[in-house]
Amino acid sequence: MRLLALQEKHPQLKKFFQWVVYDPQSVLTVVLISNNIVNIGASALTTAMAISIAGPEGAFWAIGIMTVLIILFGEIFPKSIAIIYPEKLVLFSLPLLWGLRFVLAPLIWGFHKVVRFFGTLFKIDLSPGFAFVTRKEIEQVVQMGGVSGALEEDERKMIHSIITFEETRAFEIMIPRTDMVALPKDTTVAEAVSIFEENGHSRIPVFDGNLDNITGTLHIKDLIKSLSSGETEIAVQELARESLFVPEVMKIAELFEIMKDDRVHMAIVVDEYGGTAGLVTLEDLLEEIVGEIQDEYDQEIPSIRQTEDGTYLVDGNVNLGDLGEILEDVFEAEDVDSIAGLVLSLSGGFPAKGSSVRYGHWSIEVKEILGHRIMQVALTKCDEEESQEEEDL
Repeated sequence: MRLLALQEKHPQLKKFFQWVVYDPQSVLTVVLISNNIVNIGASALTTAMAISIAGPEGAFWAIGIMTVLIILFGEIFPKSIAIIYPEKLVLFSLPLLWGLRFVLAPLIWGFHKVVRFFGTLFKIDLSPGFAFVTRKEIEQVVQMGGVSGALEEDERKMIHSIITFEETRAFEIMIPRTDMVALPKDTTVAEAVSIFEENGHSRIPVFDGNLDNITGTLHIKDLIKSLSSGETEIAVQELARESLFVPEVMKIAELFEIMKDDRVHMAIVVDEYGGTAGLVTLEDLLEEIVGEIQDEYDQEIPSIRQTEDGTYLVDGNVNLGDLGEILEDVFEAEDVDSIAGLVLSLSGGFPAKGSSVRYGHWSIEVKEILGHRIMQVALTKCDEEESQEEEDL
C-alpha cells in the first residue's frame, strides 16, 4: 500500500514500484544474490590478504574482522537507516536493483529453476501471491493511529464503524418490538396526527390485530392532503404504503443497499418464525458509522452516562459491544446482545429492582424495571482487592 502511494507521488518510477508489488520473488532474488556476492567476495578477498600477510593464522583474523564488519556495516547500520528513512532508501535503491536484475539475469533464471524443482519435489506451491491487507490488520493500523495521535478519536471510531459495518446484522441495531410505535389500521387521520406529534416520528408502521401482522407504513406527509381537505376520519390503512420486510440476520450493508435502491427509509425486521422482531430506519444505519444523529424533535438522554461518583448509568437495551468500547472493557455472554440480557444471564432469573450481579471487576445493579424489562442498570468498577476477594469466595 505504501509502495502504491509512493507510485502516485513519483509516477516516473512507476515501473520500479510495479516490479516490487507484482513480482516480489524476483526482487528478493536480486537482493539475496547481490548481498551474498558482496559478503562472500569481501570475505574471500580479506582472507587471502590476511593469509599473505600473517600466514595461516591470518585466516582466523579475517574471520573475526569480516564478521564484525559485515554485521555492523553490512547489516545493522544500513538496516537501521532503512527503518528511519524507508521511502528515501526505496527511491534510491529501486533503480539500482532494477539494473542489477539484468546484470544477474542468468543467475536469477538458474536459481528460480532450482527453487521450482525443489518446490515440486516437496509438493510446495511456490507461485507468487499478493499480500492483501486483512480486516484485522486494518483495525490494528487504525488502533495504532489513534494511540500515536495520527488519528483523532472521532476519526478512529468512524473508521472502526465502517470496518464493522459489513459484519453487523439487522437484529443488532434494530428498534426492538417492545419499543416500536405502531398504529392499528383503523386509526383515524386525526388520531394519527396526535401520535406523530407525541413521538416525533415521520413514519409509523400500521398493523392489523397485532404487531406480527404489519400491513403498511404511514408517512406523515401522506396525511397533509387529508388534513387540508378536512377528511380527518379516514382510516390510516387507506393511506399506508407498502412496507419493506427483511430477516433479522440480514447484514446491514446489504440492507442499506436495498433501502437505497428501493428509496425507503424504514424496514420491518422479522424473526425466523415470521413474527415482527423490530424495525430499522435509514437513520439507524447511518448512525452505525457517524454516531448518534439528533434532529430538532429528538430530546434523547445518552444511553450511557457517567455520574459524579464514577458510576455508569446504562440503558438496558445498550449493545454489549458498544458498552465495551466506551468502558474500554470486554462484555460478552452467549445468546444475548444487550446489558439487560447479560444481567438476566448472570442472575439466572428475573432480578428485582436494587439487586446486583458481578461481572469481572464490575458490579451491575438493576436501577429501573418496567413490567418484565430491565430499563436501566448501574455499573460500578470494583477495586482489585474487592475483585480478588470475590474470586476467592
